[in-house]
Amino acid sequence: MERSLKPQLALASILLSLSVGGCSFTGANPATSQTSNDRELLIWWSEGYYPEETDAIESITRKWEKASGNKVKLVFFNDGEISQRATEILNGGPKPDLLYGYSVGDSHGPTFAYKDFLVKTDDIIEDFKSDYSPGIIENITFLNKDAGGRFPYSVPLSVSSAYIHYWKDLLQEANETDLTINIPDTWNEFWEFWGINQQKAIQAGFVDIKGIGLPMASSTSDTHILFDFFLEAHEANIISQSGELLLRKPEEREKVIQAMKNYTSFYKKGWVPTKATEWGDVDNNINFLSSLSLMTANPTLSIPGSQTADEVAYYERIASVGWPKGINGQTVRTDISVKQMFIFDGKKMEEAKSFARNLIKPENLSTYVEGAQGRFLPVSKNILTNPFWNELRNTHIQASRETVENYKLAYQIYNPAYTEVRRQNIWAQAIEQVCVNNTPVDTAVDNAIESIESIFQKWERS
Repeated sequence: MERSLKPQLALASILLSLSVGGCSFTGANPATSQTSNDRELLIWWSEGYYPEETDAIESITRKWEKASGNKVKLVFFNDGEISQRATEILNGGPKPDLLYGYSVGDSHGPTFAYKDFLVKTDDIIEDFKSDYSPGIIENITFLNKDAGGRFPYSVPLSVSSAYIHYWKDLLQEANETDLTINIPDTWNEFWEFWGINQQKAIQAGFVDIKGIGLPMASSTSDTHILFDFFLEAHEANIISQSGELLLRKPEEREKVIQAMKNYTSFYKKGWVPTKATEWGDVDNNINFLSSLSLMTANPTLSIPGSQTADEVAYYERIASVGWPKGINGQTVRTDISVKQMFIFDGKKMEEAKSFARNLIKPENLSTYVEGAQGRFLPVSKNILTNPFWNELRNTHIQASRETVENYKLAYQIYNPAYTEVRRQNIWAQAIEQVCVNNTPVDTAVDNAIESIESIFQKWERS
C-alpha cells in the first residue's frame, strides 16, 4: 500500500520566507548620488527571512537616527539582488555607505578590501575583540593590495556554517521503531546509511522519498559550499596559507577527484532527487520540508528556523546532527561564514562607523541575531550564554555550535582570487556536468582546475 507523506509544513509561508521578494526601501532610487555631504546615510541590507529580523534592524536604525540626529535611507534587497549589487560595485557601479549581505562577506568582502574600497574597522571592533568567538577576527582580516598588508575590514554580526538536518520521525517509521536510531559518525558509513534507509522508507510506503537532499546544480551557491566539506573530508588542499594555488599537484588533484566522485555518486545511485541538478538556493529546503528527502544540508539554520511556531516539528520531528568524521577518521574542519557589515570609504564613513558601533552594542546585537530565529549564531561569546542559545533539547543550535567550533579559514582569506571562483560557482559547474552530461569526473575536475587557474592568472595580472 502506498502511504501518504506527512503534511507539508506550512509550505506557503515557507516559500514566502525563503524567497523574499524584490527590494523594498524607504526613499528614492537606492543609487542616490553620493556627492552631497548632507544627504542621508545610505545603507543596503539583506531582507530578513523572518519579520522579526527586519523589524529589529528597522527599530535599531530609527532609534539611532533619533539619538544621533542623522538621517538614514535603509534599503532592503533579497540575497541574490544584494550580491548582484556587490558585483556591480566591483565593476564601478554605485555603492552605499554601509552594506550588509548574508553571502557578500564570502563572495565579495576580500575583493572589496583588496581593491581598497573599504574602511578599516579596528577602531570599531577593538573593545569587542576579546568577546568574539574563535575564528571571527581571522575571517574578517583581508589583504589590501595598495596598503600591502592584512587588516580587519568589516564589522561581524553573526556566523554560520553548513548543517545537517533529518526527519527523525520518518526514519523511525521506516525502521518500524519508536526508539532513537543511531546515525554513523564515520564518513562512508554515514552516507551509506541514508541510501539504505531510503530503501526502507520506500518499502514502508513512502514511495517518493529520497535518502539524501544535496544539490547538484550550478544555479545554487549551496553546491559549492557543501562540496567544500567533501574536499575537507578527503584532505584536499586547494590553496596554501601563503595563497598559492595547489591544484596542479598530482596528489591534490587526485583528492579532488575522489571528493567529487563521492559527492556525485549519490546522484548516480538514485539517492538524490532527479531535479537536484536544477535546484536554486531554496529548493533543497522546500524538498526537505515537503518530506521528499530523509536528510539535507544547508548553509544556515533556516530549515528548522522556519518551524519555530510548530514545537512538535521543531523539537521532535526534525533533528540536526554534526558532520561525520572525514576519511582519515578525524573531525572535519568547517568553513565558517561570518555575516558582516562593510563600510565604504567616502564622506559618510564617520556616520557609518557610529551606526556600526551602536548596532554591535550587546543589547542591540542580541535582539537582531535572535530575530533571525537562530538561523545564525552570534559572534559574541557573552550573547551565546543567553538561554536562547543553550536549550538542551534544541538539537539544531547544539549541532550548529559544535560545527562552528571546528572551523578553518576559508580559501578566499588566503587569496581573494578565490572569491571569483565562488561567484562563478566553478565546483558546482563541474558537479552538474558529471550528473547531467555524464562527463567523467576526472575530466570535469580538470576543466574546473583550468578555469580556476585562469581566474588566478587574471588576478596576478591585475
